[in-house]
Amino acid sequence: MSLVTTPSRQRNRLLLRLFSTVLRVGLGAVWLVAGLLKVNDPDGMVRSVRAFRILPESLVHPVAYAVPFVEIALGVLLIVGLTVRLGAFVSAALFAVYIAAISSAAARGLRIDCGCFSTGGDLTAEAPTHYTEEIVRDSALLLASLLLARWPDGFLTVDRLLDRTSHPPLDDEDDQFRED
Repeated sequence: MSLVTTPSRQRNRLLLRLFSTVLRVGLGAVWLVAGLLKVNDPDGMVRSVRAFRILPESLVHPVAYAVPFVEIALGVLLIVGLTVRLGAFVSAALFAVYIAAISSAAARGLRIDCGCFSTGGDLTAEAPTHYTEEIVRDSALLLASLLLARWPDGFLTVDRLLDRTSHPPLDDEDDQFRED
């Protein structure tokens, strides 16, 4: 295998790393903002989690109290680039759970606000639901998370500073693009 690379291959690798960086910071910002908007209203989070009518009452409070802190921690880890691939998989899993919960609420005819970027809860009879928009948004964020899990090596990551790449290079040629 030749270690000679073409400028187009270098450009493509740089664009892929830039794309990864945008995904990582963007997803991190989404999680950080979502968590920060919820963290100061634990009672609202309890109402939001309870409104889905999925969890037994004994789990409503622990889940409601944990969600904002998990989202904040995930946001910080992604933004700083620490354990990027793991963070991307956790992000994807959370979005899948949120999509399933929203879909379940819609299928059961519940009228709730998902509480995705605030605390939610039951809606009045006049208030519109936004299930379709929420599912589409979370599906796009799920896709972004999966793309980041596939290509986690972006710029400006703690993983890179610690010389812990999120995944091994695809081949020997990719090794030369690693910054030392």
